[in-house]
Amino acid sequence: MVWLVVSGLVAGLGWGAVGCLNNLPAEEARPISAEEAGRLAQIRATGVEAGTVAVRLDLPESMGDTGLEGYIDLSAPIVHAVTGDGSETTGLVQAIPGLIASNVNGAEADPTQAPETGWTVRRMQASEDPDADPTQAVIDIMLSAILALGTIGNVDTNFLEDQGVWLEEAIVDGATVDVIRAPLLLQADTGGEGEQATTSPDAMFWVDRDSRLRRLQVDPAGTGLATVDLLLDQPQAAAIEPVDVLGGAMVDPRDLTDEEASRLAGLRYANSQRAAEVELALPVADDAVLTARGWVDWRSAVVYLAVDAPGEDNDGLLFVLPSGAATLTTPVDGPPPQTPPQEGWTAQRWGDRVDSGEAGDIDTMLYKLLAMAALEPDSVDQVTETGAWLREDTVDDATVDVVEFGGAGEAETDPGTASFRYWLDRDEPLLHRIQLRTNGFGFGRLDLTSAEPPVINIPYGIVTALAG
Repeated sequence: MVWLVVSGLVAGLGWGAVGCLNNLPAEEARPISAEEAGRLAQIRATGVEAGTVAVRLDLPESMGDTGLEGYIDLSAPIVHAVTGDGSETTGLVQAIPGLIASNVNGAEADPTQAPETGWTVRRMQASEDPDADPTQAVIDIMLSAILALGTIGNVDTNFLEDQGVWLEEAIVDGATVDVIRAPLLLQADTGGEGEQATTSPDAMFWVDRDSRLRRLQVDPAGTGLATVDLLLDQPQAAAIEPVDVLGGAMVDPRDLTDEEASRLAGLRYANSQRAAEVELALPVADDAVLTARGWVDWRSAVVYLAVDAPGEDNDGLLFVLPSGAATLTTPVDGPPPQTPPQEGWTAQRWGDRVDSGEAGDIDTMLYKLLAMAALEPDSVDQVTETGAWLREDTVDDATVDVVEFGGAGEAETDPGTASFRYWLDRDEPLLHRIQLRTNGFGFGRLDLTSAEPPVINIPYGIVTALAG
């Protein structure tokens, strides 16, 4: 996964040559030795073994004093950092391969902590995109480059000997290092059938005598050298916990116990006698999050929400029924009105929404929400076969088991990679949260609080349009 993401970014980034390398006297550069190639090949392994270490990213001088300071854990891999422009901090970021989450409200926050709210997420961009912010593009390139080192793979030292160039000996943080120019991904890219294999752009690796990477330098898009420093001599920090839009705390999948499988198998049956308040937060585009508030009543199989969508004139009310959904564009502020308007609704059956191309992650999430009720318990054997326990967490002081299990029509996946995660109360079959792995923008979440909703009469036009 990591290499697929990074290779894709590298292929479309329009890298400039590392210009300063060509200015070195020819007698100072030479092919790297077998011993140096071996140490370079080990930087992934030593990086993963290092745990959470301090990191600093300095952008090219042409971009001013913009940069990042924080921590990196290559075993995840993930970066958590404060952004700044030299005079003040401007926010927090977390990055995993392919995605960057940002929080402008965290500008004064402790870089070791992550606020629970205020996060948006965007895909890493390519500098060839004419609309891409140049600073963001360079940050994306550099974070992609350093995160790529979190994947431990077999590196062909013969390839490194062939491609690597020793430039000089230097001192970084008191440690003696060899400065080596080599392909960024430390391996040849594999071309498609009938295509010539190519190599990734060059980077400068500053490697100490213990095979640890101290510094990485790249010239992205010809803007000048950008530098990532791994501050290995600073005290090691605690493990970085990804924020919710990146999936939350790391998972450690295992089989469900008999008790967990039984509790999970009884969840949908228990829901069939319940109702709950709903709060939804769903990334739907780069740096854009859709939110919604309202109710689900599984007894009558209906969801009623007020939706605050990104962009102008996109807010509105939403009914979700087993047969389809109905929307009404209108300003919203808080939960939906107890007496919904009778006119102006647009109703579509689920099949029509899919055929029209209008269905998206919100459809997937809310259809799943309604499906979390059934008139009889699920098969414990089936839940045991398709389910997995991922981790323990808390919601409003309640201990929960974060689990997954395959439902009807869902593709079989490796443990920890399913589309949905369910936050199940430790003491009873009670659902606190659903997480959805979105189509490209991290994770959405739907929080549930047991409550009796007001009596809501579904507008007659919706009932007739979606009947049968």
